[in-house]
Amino acid sequence: MGIFDEQPFRKVISVTRINFGRWKGEQRIWIIFAFIGLLVVHAIRPFAQYGLDTGKECTGYLLPILFYEGDVSTAGMKMFLYMGCLFLLCDAPFIYRITPYMVVRSRKECWWMGECLYIFVTTLFYTVFITAISTLAILPVATFGDDWGEVIQAFAFGDGQMNTSELIENYASFEWSMGIPQETIGYLYPSGAQFYTFITVWASFFVLALLQYLISLVSKSMVIGSVVSAVFVFLSPLLNNWAKASSFAWVQMLSPVCWVTTNSLKLVDESRYLTIPYIVTMFIVLILLLLFAIRMASKKIMVEVRGEV
Repeated sequence: MGIFDEQPFRKVISVTRINFGRWKGEQRIWIIFAFIGLLVVHAIRPFAQYGLDTGKECTGYLLPILFYEGDVSTAGMKMFLYMGCLFLLCDAPFIYRITPYMVVRSRKECWWMGECLYIFVTTLFYTVFITAISTLAILPVATFGDDWGEVIQAFAFGDGQMNTSELIENYASFEWSMGIPQETIGYLYPSGAQFYTFITVWASFFVLALLQYLISLVSKSMVIGSVVSAVFVFLSPLLNNWAKASSFAWVQMLSPVCWVTTNSLKLVDESRYLTIPYIVTMFIVLILLLLFAIRMASKKIMVEVRGEV
């Protein structure tokens, strides 16, 4: 019996497992993880070094800072982390020589579900990876209580001897692509902000990856799917800039990439429109709509023996 001579659920798992099996010989995957890991360590290094030099502690919950988006910039840490996710899945819709065999043996229903489960697990693993690297990078001076720690307070407001610009100049070896969300520090506990950021970051990764997969599946072009998802990523800084004017604060409601930044929440800034119920509802609706659209699109796709759509 082959791996697809099984029940539907096992067929879905088999499709997902085969997709992950390609990671062994896919250098692109490991280069992306290495590059993102080094970027995260570089971004957090000033906090760790300052803490070691002064004996001060820093919160171990750093996702809200990694995904903070302040001034308009396409070179911010948040942008790099999102592009890493898109590059990780840039080969959607994952059509390879074995794909026709998978489709025939598992049937299209199990095939598209297995592909979506692969995207689900990949984006979740990528989010966990970023979280783990950020925690390990700050571990020598980390505290996991409900306090942001003196290190973050210093980089946000100064330490009495140096202001924030001087701290960054002294502790960042080259251009630093991060900021400190001051409103978040003032209104939210680090554990709560970390949990919110983790869930919304993973959900936004999943939504963008599903969109990338859907567009690539329909257009029969991996490039078009990647470009469409990338537009949402690079549109985020522009929308955040418009939102600084109170009359345009609503524009942040248009992009899931904007929803992950805690400073954009009405909870910490009354001039904003984003609320947690709205964000949760929209993520659920978007995921369900995208899954339904992928299901419909997969029924019309003809996968030929030579491995093309």
